[in-house]
Amino acid sequence: MKLILIYTLIAGVISAITAPIPGTSLLLTALEIYMIVHLSKVHEYKLGFKEIGYSAVTLYGLSTFLKDVALEILTFFPVIGYISEVIVAILFVFFLGMLADLYFSKPTRRKNKQLEEDSKPPLP
Repeated sequence: MKLILIYTLIAGVISAITAPIPGTSLLLTALEIYMIVHLSKVHEYKLGFKEIGYSAVTLYGLSTFLKDVALEILTFFPVIGYISEVIVAILFVFFLGMLADLYFSKPTRRKNKQLEEDSKPPLP
């Protein structure tokens, strides 16, 4: 939980600094991907490039929709739009972190990972 709050704080700072600049959701997407990889390592779950790539595309699509399209409308209202962009970025990173933590902490994931490693033939 502490790790997720740290990433949420970083997202809030990045969003507060870059909110007036259009298209800066790529910075937040990179932070979200890094957070997912970090959480997977904490729970001893190894992510491959394929899973990271799928996550990156999905997160970029969601963040573009939420942060760029929906919130660009709110930027017509200067103070409300700025504050709402920061709040949405913080909430998005927080809930994404909570979901990733829940996903990687499930005992069945560890059992399946262990079974996959045990079923691989030994390297000569």
